[in-house]
Amino acid sequence: MELEDHIFFLCTQVVYRRDRAIGDALRPLGLLNTEWRTLGTLLRKGPLTMQELAQWTAYERTRLTRMLHSMEERGWVERTGSDQDGRSVVVRLAPKGRRVYEKAEAAVDALTEDVLSVCSPAEITRVRKSLQALRARLIDSGY
Repeated sequence: MELEDHIFFLCTQVVYRRDRAIGDALRPLGLLNTEWRTLGTLLRKGPLTMQELAQWTAYERTRLTRMLHSMEERGWVERTGSDQDGRSVVVRLAPKGRRVYEKAEAAVDALTEDVLSVCSPAEITRVRKSLQALRARLIDSGY
């Protein structure tokens, strides 16, 4: 099989190139792609423990901790101890973080629409379902 035909090579290439494009779109707003993704996760999923946030963003906890420190200093997130477990840290989206995310969302949405415009809605649905199945398989296998 040619490298260009390998499914995971293609997935990596798409994600890498889209991340570069998003980085270019977010740079004028003073926001990194990783920060935007973290803010969006907190917006959609609500307050999360560090472990949950790491799972949803697919970031290593050490990287996430460093990033959250910077985001907390800018007033975008708040970190507090968990009510159920004093050892766990819960991360919440701060109002300023919501505003920053919403500003960036328009630029990212426009980019996403442009990239996806080469596929029909039915193709996008099939790809989404296939990726969800692959992701579930990896999670079930402990990854």
